[in-house]
Parts: sequence; C-alpha cells; structure tokens
Amino acid sequence: MKLLHLQYFKKVFETQNVTQAAKDLFISQPALSRAIKHLESELGVPLFYHSGRNIEPTIYAEEFYPYAVKTLATLDEGIKLISSVNEKIITSVILYLEVASVSIPNLVKIFQEKHPTIQLTIMQHQLPEDITDPVLYITSEIKPGMTNVPIMEEPVYVAIPKTHPLAKKETLQLDDIRRTPMLMLSKNNAFRHTLDVALEAKNIELTISSSTDDPATLRSILRQGLAISFFPKISWSYDENDPFVLREIEDLPLSRTIYLSTTFTKDHPLTKMISKILKEFYLN
Repeated sequence: MKLLHLQYFKKVFETQNVTQAAKDLFISQPALSRAIKHLESELGVPLFYHSGRNIEPTIYAEEFYPYAVKTLATLDEGIKLISSVNEKIITSVILYLEVASVSIPNLVKIFQEKHPTIQLTIMQHQLPEDITDPVLYITSEIKPGMTNVPIMEEPVYVAIPKTHPLAKKETLQLDDIRRTPMLMLSKNNAFRHTLDVALEAKNIELTISSSTDDPATLRSILRQGLAISFFPKISWSYDENDPFVLREIEDLPLSRTIYLSTTFTKDHPLTKMISKILKEFYLN
C-alpha cells in the first residue's frame, strides 16, 4: 500500500468531490480515480459511491479514515523529528576525560567506527579558553548545572603486589590498610576526591608514602609491582596477569559512578550517542 494513495484517499474523503480533490492535489482527475480504485482493490472493499455529481464514503471508508489520518500524522511527526535532529548535527566534539583515561584507545576506535564523519578531540588537561566545539566530560563527580548521565557504577579495590603478605588474604579490613604505606593520586584528582570523601566519612586516615598527579604513572608503578594503591576495576582494565591482586575492603566497600556530563539535554542526539558508546564499551 502506497502512502501517496492514503493521502489521496484522505483528500477525497474530506472533499467528497473527485474534481476538487484532484485540483487540491495537483493531479488529473483520471489519475486520482485510478489511485482510489487501486486502494479499493488492495483493501477488497468499495470506499466511495456516486451520489449525483458528488461521491459519498461507504461504511468501510468511514471506518478506514481515522486510521489513514493517524498513519499520515505519524509519518509527518517522523519527518519533523528527522529535520530537527539534522539541525542539531555536530561535526566535531571534544571529549574531556577527568577519569578513565586508560580507556581512550578503545573509545576512539569504537567512536571512529560508528561515527566516521564526526571529528573527535580527546583532552585530559586544562581546556583552552577559546574552545568553541561542544565539550562532554567523563567524570566521577556530578557537575552542578549540567546534564549528568550515569554510565556505570564500578567497584574500587585495593591493588596489592602478589609478593606482599596482604595479597594472601581474600578480603581486607580497614585495619589492614590504616598503617600500610599507600601510593595515592594528588588531591586535585577526581578519583582521589571520591576516595577521600568515603574515607573521611569513616574517620580513616591513611599512611600515604607517595603521590602522583598522573593516573598513568600510578598504574605504571602498580604494574611493576612496586606499590599498594586503590584501583577501579572496570575503567582501569584489570588483567589477572598483572603483578598485583585486587582485594575488597570488607568493612568499607568502595565504588564510584562514572558520568557523562554535558550542557546538552539528556535527549540531545549527541548526549545519547556518546553515552550509548560509553555504556557499550564499559558494560559489554
């Protein structure tokens, strides 16, 4: 069944005059009559009968009309939606990673495969003041005044070198880590702030032996089996072949939520697209 024939039927039904309907539709009267006959043939019922110079709808046309109107209205809404989305299309975007930087290579690969026409810029350090492209943040802290879309909640464990005595324990207690020298990220790091909030709530003070402002440096030290630190299991991509084990603190289970934060609305095509890619990457 052709949508064009539904449009013809709707006009004929509303005018109840083939000549007037043909004028309104800018087609010839014979072409309109053939279209209506074709529709009647498809439906297997007569839709109109002649009454003098005019035509009148049959009972079948009366029943069919509201469905034709609804179908055409739905099509019109879909066309308007596509036009609206097209107006919002963005050709370049900046993804600013406050956390989960280890996932950058895979994220870029997935993004380019699915959206090759959008230029993606990855940034981790301070944003220039003259930025004009839209910026979306991957963060572990809700940003006030912005749309914050939860991507995932991940467990945070303690990473312990396999040769360390604590590695023999299946789970840890707070007392195990109170006096254990820890390698930490600097206080201005979002992940460090998440940990500080959780530890301060329990009045826990750690013994910090050293700190770094670079998550990549911290992970490198851990992967050489040289320190004990906190480790988000999913976003930092733990591998059982790493020279350390991950242990939960039994009396203080830790976790963090990863958000996509943006000035766009939650329903904006770009917000939905990026959040979908992130969820597919982290959760599949």
